[in-house]
Amino acid sequence: MFLVHADFSALGPFELPRDTGELIRTSLTPADQVEHVSAHALPPGRFVLGFFLLTASLNEAEAKAEAICRRLLAEKRLPPAVLREVGVPLITPLLPP
Repeated sequence: MFLVHADFSALGPFELPRDTGELIRTSLTPADQVEHVSAHALPPGRFVLGFFLLTASLNEAEAKAEAICRRLLAEKRLPPAVLREVGVPLITPLLPP
């Protein structure tokens, strides 16, 4: 399972409904291979979708997440936005001084 984040810039003022993740889940199919999805608003004017995908590879997970996001934008299931980046979130490890 892979966690993939999709980062969006809204094209204007927007409100991300609390149930955005559930609304997205209703438009997914088994072929999307999504186990869970979450949505988070980020100021100013950005939001992130997090997808847990059951794919065989990281590349496949990122490609599926991008395709899903483009489909959601085309179907107007998301606020008008530009998809900025899709990828696995990386955390910089804390190294001792």
